[in-house]
Amino acid sequence: MLETSGKARGTFELGALVVDLDSYSARLDGRDLDVSGSQLELLAVLIANRHRVLDRRAIARELGLRHARTVDVLLSALRQRFGFDFVRNVRSRGWIIDAEALAT
Repeated sequence: MLETSGKARGTFELGALVVDLDSYSARLDGRDLDVSGSQLELLAVLIANRHRVLDRRAIARELGLRHARTVDVLLSALRQRFGFDFVRNVRSRGWIIDAEALAT
């Protein structure tokens, strides 16, 4: 199970994306990604729940965020960093990571 508070644990992989919470690093297509700790944890949460639509509040709870809208900011920053949309918005429900967009 993913624990974002306290000691981080584990490596999460989906297609060309690898997120390592033990070393707090991420790689896409073999290239290091320059992401913040919160962005890294968000990626891990999305990968760990790759078959579920997660709403803003559920993600915020999982990350220990005070304000649920912070999730929007983190997602926006990640989309800009990746240069493509890797998270699909499910209208009125939340988000789900797009495994096809991250395929190797």
